[in-house]
Amino acid sequence: MSGAAGAKTGPAPLLRSTWLLIRLRLQRLRHQMTAMRRPSAAAAGKKRSGNPGKKGSNVVLYLAWPLMMFGFGSLMIGALVNLHAALDPPDTFWRTVEFSPALVLGAAFLIAVLWFASLLMTVGGGELAKSDWDLEWLVTLPIRSETLLWARILERSIVNPSGILALLPVCTVIAWYSGFRLTAPLVGILATWPLLLLAALGRTLLDTGLRLSMRASQLRNLNAAISVLSIITLYLAISMGLPEKSGFMTGLAAATPSWFAWTPPGLVVRALNERDAGGALWLTLELLAQVAAILWCGVLLLRRQLRHGVVAGGSRETARTVTPSAAIAAPARPALIRMTAVQRRELTLLGRDRNFLVQSLVLPLLIVGGQLLLGRSGVATSMWHDPNVLASVAFGLAAYSLSMSAFQTINTEGHALWLLYTFPVSIEHVLKDKAKLWGVLTLAYPTVLFAIGMFVAPTLEWKFLGAMLTACLGIPIYAFIAVAIGVYGSNPLEQHQSHKVKPGYLYMYMTLAGLYIYAILTPHPYQRLVFIVLTLLLSFALWQKARDQLPYLLDPDASPPARVSTSDGLIAAMLFFVIQGIAMAAAGGRVTGATVLIAFTIAGGLTYALMRSVFAKAKTLDVPRVVGELGMRPLPGIVAGIGAAIFGVAYLLALKWSGTLETVLRESE
Repeated sequence: MSGAAGAKTGPAPLLRSTWLLIRLRLQRLRHQMTAMRRPSAAAAGKKRSGNPGKKGSNVVLYLAWPLMMFGFGSLMIGALVNLHAALDPPDTFWRTVEFSPALVLGAAFLIAVLWFASLLMTVGGGELAKSDWDLEWLVTLPIRSETLLWARILERSIVNPSGILALLPVCTVIAWYSGFRLTAPLVGILATWPLLLLAALGRTLLDTGLRLSMRASQLRNLNAAISVLSIITLYLAISMGLPEKSGFMTGLAAATPSWFAWTPPGLVVRALNERDAGGALWLTLELLAQVAAILWCGVLLLRRQLRHGVVAGGSRETARTVTPSAAIAAPARPALIRMTAVQRRELTLLGRDRNFLVQSLVLPLLIVGGQLLLGRSGVATSMWHDPNVLASVAFGLAAYSLSMSAFQTINTEGHALWLLYTFPVSIEHVLKDKAKLWGVLTLAYPTVLFAIGMFVAPTLEWKFLGAMLTACLGIPIYAFIAVAIGVYGSNPLEQHQSHKVKPGYLYMYMTLAGLYIYAILTPHPYQRLVFIVLTLLLSFALWQKARDQLPYLLDPDASPPARVSTSDGLIAAMLFFVIQGIAMAAAGGRVTGATVLIAFTIAGGLTYALMRSVFAKAKTLDVPRVVGELGMRPLPGIVAGIGAAIFGVAYLLALKWSGTLETVLRESE
């Protein structure tokens, strides 16, 4: 600072400090998001000048957020309708009029559950065991500690994506049904902010105070418990918006005590729904007074927590010490299954880090299981009667678990990634050991599900065994695919945890896993075999492509040039195989010349368009041209195509004259 501003001395005032911190946080978020889609210097053809980061995609920001807001808004409409149906007398009009006392309590209960879920998601999504370097840096600024705490709470109330996603839709929907109509979004924002202030206070008390009073190992265990509890609470809140699943939560809402209407969630609902302007103003003042009192008490508690400083110890205080005598006395136990040193190390770390254990093995079970239970497709019941559906669920659960574990193999190393390059084996060998380990661990899901399916099924048929074998063969293959794509889709040197994964590559992995579902659901054994072979070849091709990336992992900017490889051709073949199968099924499944022509034309056109768009976006080099290189004539290609067509027609005529074609057509009906 210079000039008149530099002449001022003393700590900065609250409003100015808050505004600076908000600008700092928003600027930081903007830089993080733009860094995800910024092309590398090598791809841009420029000389390297710094570390701008490797290229990525910003599709999540522009597409996922509006879709999630719209989805939560639809769920909140359903939640209020379900609460009205469960709490109000039949045929009671409730829209654009004052809610009944029972509905006010039900809506306040809904807001409280969403507030609690958003708080747990925000805290559980971070890393409690890591020291808060933001706070360590901010305390060095010329700001009083009390002013810093107030400013931190205010800026966290504004920059809170989880809280905004959970609370803004429900407040907007309540405002709409209370008669605000076009101004409902603005009123919803104003009503959401006091709740976000309380969420910011709760988050600061947890992630700041707990770091000073608990060891890193305890924080990891707590972080794991919070992650599980956040998913359960979020699903309970979502269930209130589903007609067939809302019974349990509406029953709890009916038992909400009357004093809950005087809490901040209850005052928000009453202020939004109040018909009288004076009454609404009075309720708003009561709400603000309560929030101010809670914030004041919370800041006092924070000042007491931070009275001895902001750092209690390092984040490495998780080693479990073993006395020398115990270490010497411990006899060597023969292993039933021979594991490499890398696999034993991975299991040891998995057992010590409860947070990583929960995120890798427990959260996928909760997320997929919650979607099955809350979904309307009936998969949760039909899977026990249809072995193909059971196998697809088992494979989907394992594939999703691999996206949280094997896909994160590079990211879990963090800044210690360079150590893998010092081992007496190649880093490729290390990654292979990890892929084998996760491929075996995730087989636990289908093992349990198929064991239950065998117990429930009256008789075991070949259909059940074929579906089980297809799913179990695909899981180890996709463990290698997840590790290979994770090499490209990871940012191990990224400081922010949420930006260590490139969304585009994660979506690519999930899309490939979804394609394998076709191999499980198809009734034809030869199609399953073809798709399994294609998937196996794809895993080899992707691994070869990942091997080319391994020398560049420690460089945040350099990448090997994007070129057409075998994996691209295999992905195109899998896409063509699945699309033509779907087109044939949509046409009725009857094999005729017309349906085959239409299905192959649709599959070829879509596959070509998708692959060319991917090549164009990635600026892939040496992409084959349809017409040929400049100066070459397309005549040889046209002649070859006509010759292939003549051969195909002759082949079909030979089948027709021999009677083989009619036999195949009769068997396919």
